[in-house]
Amino acid sequence: MNRQVGQTKLRICDARDEGAALMIIDVQQAIDDTRYWGERNNPEMEARLADLLACWRGGNGNIVHVRHFSRTPRSPYRSGQPGADFKECVMPRQGERVVTKHVNSAFIGTDLEIWLRRHGVARLVVAGVATAHSVSTTVRHAACLDFAVSVVEDACATFAVEDRHGQRWPAEEVQRLNLALLDGEYAEIASTLEVVRHY
Repeated sequence: MNRQVGQTKLRICDARDEGAALMIIDVQQAIDDTRYWGERNNPEMEARLADLLACWRGGNGNIVHVRHFSRTPRSPYRSGQPGADFKECVMPRQGERVVTKHVNSAFIGTDLEIWLRRHGVARLVVAGVATAHSVSTTVRHAACLDFAVSVVEDACATFAVEDRHGQRWPAEEVQRLNLALLDGEYAEIASTLEVVRHY
């Protein structure tokens, strides 16, 4: 069943819209650990994230940086390890919100929803990693909470997956499928250009 996302028809968010926020998910040094994750798609993600941040910092300034502190012993996202640090391209500035999560959804065990409601945010522009995991889970959760969501496809990335039958799914295929599953049902899919051209 194809549900409508939010109360009104989606449109690309405007960085000057006080009711919109940019949310960047899990862009930490851990994603560069290729021995742990394997193949990643979209090598241009970091550049597109920098474009989005520049736009939002010149707009309403509603920026949420989500970081993951894993409880899995060998994860490069473990707190206290270099992998838990933000990548330089998305380093938070003073006044920008930082949310720390321990599971895939940024809404579980955090005050994210409270903060968004308090600041009058009804629309989210989401980017980051991994499209198939924390991005997808957070977007679905946000839609169920009745936020309108745009996912910036060229500012997201994901990793190759091997299923239980031993079939390997390349990262780009995983990316396309997960965006297709979100599109229209939980979010609209946009490009960085479509977002920043409104500013």
